[in-house]
Amino acid sequence: MLSQLSVHNYVLIQNIDVELSNQFNVFTGETGAGKSLLVDALNFISGQRSGAHVVGNHDTFARVEAIFIMSDNDPIHDKLHEYGLYEEDHVMIVSREMSQEGRSVCRINQRLVNLSVVKDVLEGILDIHSQHETQYLLDAKNHGLLLDRYAGNGSLHQDYRDEYRQYLKLEKERDAIMNSDINPDEIDFAKFQLKEIEAIQPTVDNYEEIASKLETMIAFEKNKAKWNELEAVFNGRISVMDTLYDGMHIIEGIANEELVQAYKDAYFSLESVYESIQKINNNTQFDEYEFNRYQERMMQYTALKRKFGSVENALEKQEELQIRIKQADNYDEFLEDIEIELKHQKTVCEELALQIRKVRQRAAKELEEQIVIQLNELLLEEAQFEIKISDKELSHDGYDTIQFMVSMNKGMALAPLDKVASGGELSRLMLGLKVIFSQIYGISTLVFDEIDTGVSGRVGLRIGEKMKALSETTQVLSITHLGSVAACAHHHYLIEKSHDDQSSITSIKQIDEKQRIQQIALIMSGNDSDNSLKAAEEIYQLGQQF
Repeated sequence: MLSQLSVHNYVLIQNIDVELSNQFNVFTGETGAGKSLLVDALNFISGQRSGAHVVGNHDTFARVEAIFIMSDNDPIHDKLHEYGLYEEDHVMIVSREMSQEGRSVCRINQRLVNLSVVKDVLEGILDIHSQHETQYLLDAKNHGLLLDRYAGNGSLHQDYRDEYRQYLKLEKERDAIMNSDINPDEIDFAKFQLKEIEAIQPTVDNYEEIASKLETMIAFEKNKAKWNELEAVFNGRISVMDTLYDGMHIIEGIANEELVQAYKDAYFSLESVYESIQKINNNTQFDEYEFNRYQERMMQYTALKRKFGSVENALEKQEELQIRIKQADNYDEFLEDIEIELKHQKTVCEELALQIRKVRQRAAKELEEQIVIQLNELLLEEAQFEIKISDKELSHDGYDTIQFMVSMNKGMALAPLDKVASGGELSRLMLGLKVIFSQIYGISTLVFDEIDTGVSGRVGLRIGEKMKALSETTQVLSITHLGSVAACAHHHYLIEKSHDDQSSITSIKQIDEKQRIQQIALIMSGNDSDNSLKAAEEIYQLGQQF
């Protein structure tokens, strides 16, 4: 769960520190107070792309820090360990700063990490609903993504995508062969280039070996005289080692045991150094013939790199030329081979696509039932929901076209979601989906940005009740414009904007029961008259009973 959120100099927010409960937390405020900034700050720390525009006027940088408390069996532990990150006492601290120059710095538990790491870690525990996301439901191409996410067939999809990419590659090669004009001069030049490369017989390993040996031989030759001079120090006319050895016998007869041992340690250590110097001199002899041979080989590689950019590029070019020449010399045979391979690859893709369809069909039935339950609980008692799966040509996601079909009222035929659903109905459908997916994926914190748009009255109260029930297993943060939703929350935060001569500042504070009733009255009636306060208190007491 998100335990604490600290925001510094983020747009209009100068400094806020908000402690959050693991229950249902609601945020309200007047239009323009900066409620959306809270969601923006959470998106910012979750890894969303951003820039210097978020830096406010009160400092040279913006900073957002979030403290998460994790349970013993939270899968985020494994995710952190994958990146070599470890937490103490089940606490994870995530922070992100943005400079005025647009440089972003992210940390998890005080360790610098890439933005992609933050995004990967947090997407498993923090789900943020934006107002834009509700519109996401209207685009039919997203319906398949939602169904597949529910089905959890990620590995099967990955297998299919890998095979489909290979199919497209073969198709492209086939088309290139069929559309190519075989130019004799071009083929002659290709053969000439291939002969040049094959004459060298390049490999990356050989190139690296030659480069390493040349570097070693050049370095040794450069320092050869010094190595010889160093060996002579030990093994000259008067041998240092012999003299020291004689000294060892002398000191044994006159010194205490500690000093004798120190002398022996120094002697044997120096003897080891001497042996290493001898080994280098004996094993690293400069062979001029070998040196010249390596240099000639390196000259071949240098010419190859000058022509193709790198040894790797030359090897790719070699393979490309071999294929091109084979195509020209054996056009009919080559085309037949690739057609056979293409046909086989298409069969592989079709078999995997069929497996995906079966998984989707099973998942569709389950998801349909669960969504209808959610819609009924949100006072759409006559709602029907169907996931339509129809055929299409083989593509990157199989051969299924998936579309959500709904009927929100009795007697109304099923129709595409974007044709019949109102804003309030879409909001309730999105809330239902969030409830379903949070249960599947174990999301620990759900954030809603005015998911109650387009509803009011009894429906708003039911949405608040749904969020409160959800908060029994998942922390809920909700920005709302409905007093009925605010009345259901365990904790209520007020977002306000103040002004001075130079700037506007957004602040957040937790409010008590009396203040909550006053705010609910202002939201519902626009004033806090006695009648408004009485109605607000009734709604508040009702919401607290859920």
